[in-house]
Order: sequence, then C-alpha cells, then structure tokens
Amino acid sequence: MLKTVFISGVLLGLATMIGGAGFYPLVDHPRLVSRTQVLPNGGRGEDFLIRLPVDRIVSVGTEGLSVSAVAFPGGLELPDTLSGEPSQIDHFKVRDADGNVIGVAARHMLALEDTAAVAWSITIPSRGSLWLTGTVDPQSFGAAFSGIGYQPGESWSGNLDLFMGTAAESGQARGGSAEFSGLSGTYTERWNVTGIGDAGELRGTIALSTVTYLY
Repeated sequence: MLKTVFISGVLLGLATMIGGAGFYPLVDHPRLVSRTQVLPNGGRGEDFLIRLPVDRIVSVGTEGLSVSAVAFPGGLELPDTLSGEPSQIDHFKVRDADGNVIGVAARHMLALEDTAAVAWSITIPSRGSLWLTGTVDPQSFGAAFSGIGYQPGESWSGNLDLFMGTAAESGQARGGSAEFSGLSGTYTERWNVTGIGDAGELRGTIALSTVTYLY
C-alpha cells in the first residue's frame, strides 16, 4: 500500500510538471466556457474527451505492457529513469463534452506487483490543472482483446468498451491549481476502442467523467 502511494505521488509530480508547462510563459489565455453540471447533492460534474488517434501527442511505454503501449512517434523510448519499471506515458489533446479542444492531458502509469498506479493531469490554460489518481489492472487491455480473438500485429475493427477500474469509479480527484484548487471527488476512465491499425495504433475515444466537491 505504501509503495502504491509513493509511486502515485511520483507519477502525479511528473504529470503536474508537464501540466504546469501550459502556464509558461505567463499570458492571459482566453476564457473558455466550462461545460460543468451542477449535481443534486451539491457537487459538480464535468466530462473530458480524447479522440484517438487524432488527439495523441506522444505515447511511449514498456513493450508488451498493454495494447495501448505503442510508441508515438515511432521509435520513441522511455527515459533511463523509468526504463527499469514497466510504465506507460501518454500525452493528449483534451476536449470538452462538445468536442472542442480546450487543453492537454498527461497520463502516466507505472505497473506494480499486482496492479498499476495511474496519474492524470488535465490542464486547461484559462482554468488551471485538475489532478486525478487511481489504480488499474495493467493487463486489462491485453485480456480484453485476447477475449475477442485479437492478435498483436493484426488490424482489427469492432467496438470494445473498457473501464479502467469500474463503471462507478476509476479513482480519486486530488484537487489541482487555479479553478480546480480545493476540489476532491471521483472520476471514471472509459476507453471505447473501435479499431486497431496495422502498426498497433488505437482508434476510438477516452472519456474522463469527474464528480468533484469543495472540501
């Protein structure tokens, strides 16, 4: 448990550092309308969307860790500091519920003995950064695609829904900066994969649904 908390902290620090780059140099970014919903219990809900492969900025990970661990751009390798542990680093453009690009998202995953720690940093330049952490089964992609007969190196098309965690909760919202400071809550991470190309690139969407409260 202690190791999981420690690794989650390291991943969150890395994701936060990447997210903070959106604020340098300091400029006044145009304020975008936030697509939040006020919930009956006093919280607020907000959904974020990533479209694959068009929103992928960079992806690099340990070979064989999961179906999603295909380097982009091709040939990219993990830094030496992470090469000793099974890990996956993804950076994406992130969209609001209406499909408008509003910022960037960093997803860092590090596999442990029987689970994997995940940290997200969603950075919207006009609003701040929201930090999410959770744990997932690092082999969930491989198991899901093996179950439908997919073989690595082949192309595939279809429809596969996969929650990282459960449909009710994938992890915790850990606050953030600026507008997101002082928030706590939960989130779900849902991958809807509609295809895999010959080079292993995924087609589909990643949906992050957050429910947060002021604490």
